[in-house]
Amino acid sequence: MAVKLESLETEKGTISPVRALLSGLLAFVAANWVTVIPLLFALRLLYLRYASPLRRYPGPFLASVSRLWKVISTASGQTHWDHVRLHNKYGPVVRIAPNEVSLASPEAARTVLSAGKRFYKTDFYAVFPPPENPDIFTEVREHVHAQKKKVANVPYSMAAMQQLSPFIDDTIEVFMGRLDGIADGRADHAKGPTVDLGAWLHWFAFDVLGEVAFSRSFGFLEQGKDVEDAILTIDKSQTYNGIVGQIPEVDHLLRRNPLWALIPALSSKNALITRMALEELERRKPFDKETDGRWRAGDGRQDLLASLIKGHMKDPEKFGEGDVFAIAHGAM
Repeated sequence: MAVKLESLETEKGTISPVRALLSGLLAFVAANWVTVIPLLFALRLLYLRYASPLRRYPGPFLASVSRLWKVISTASGQTHWDHVRLHNKYGPVVRIAPNEVSLASPEAARTVLSAGKRFYKTDFYAVFPPPENPDIFTEVREHVHAQKKKVANVPYSMAAMQQLSPFIDDTIEVFMGRLDGIADGRADHAKGPTVDLGAWLHWFAFDVLGEVAFSRSFGFLEQGKDVEDAILTIDKSQTYNGIVGQIPEVDHLLRRNPLWALIPALSSKNALITRMALEELERRKPFDKETDGRWRAGDGRQDLLASLIKGHMKDPEKFGEGDVFAIAHGAM
């Protein structure tokens, strides 16, 4: 039976049938929200499990209806083994989230990871700082990524590395000198002194990066420790990125929350490496062709930051100052 909807007369005037229907619906939901909200939630779960386009792919039940499985797996620090176990159980294609599958196939990897195949990076990458200026790793727009990569590739070329090799050699000498000093020191027991070589190699790598990126060491080898807990801060940030990146919306309640920046201990700008990158950027201003981005009081080397500043001066519209900072900082 067809019913013709006419405009409705009220004390406040005439309202359309659509508006009347919506008003009635909202009034019903407001009066019965205790029942309606759980019902809608249950219907959503049923859709994800049994009507989603990904319903035919096997995987954990929790993963089919919620991203909570990914959060728990990532937080455990064993997600790589979780994926191996899932593929051993279910095969090459496993559903690991309501809208996500994991592929265990070299052929699929070549297709998915190749540029121009219309497989794009997800919002997971938006969690990595600084969100306003993505670097090569976090940029999701392919054409912008190509522009940034064109500039960022220059300082990583063989010619650029050869130009910087004397400074890397100097860091190697400092590293070996510190290890020799430990070896020559008084032994704590008959087998000689012990040393956490992994920690020293980590400090060495960061001091090399400091020389290559900013023409100065971070001082890890000199002090024989993680200066200002810089590496620990990065590790904690990566843990946050990995877990919160599974539900990127949560980042707006945490690190992107304006109140977060009001707590000095939580502000990323206070971290050693971030602070050094910002200081170096300011130190080299104003940018001009005479210095080509090099530090005026330095030894004249064309480090990573100088190369990026040079790329910025060539095309400031496509490669802004924020991009210079993001890529130099991201190299750490």
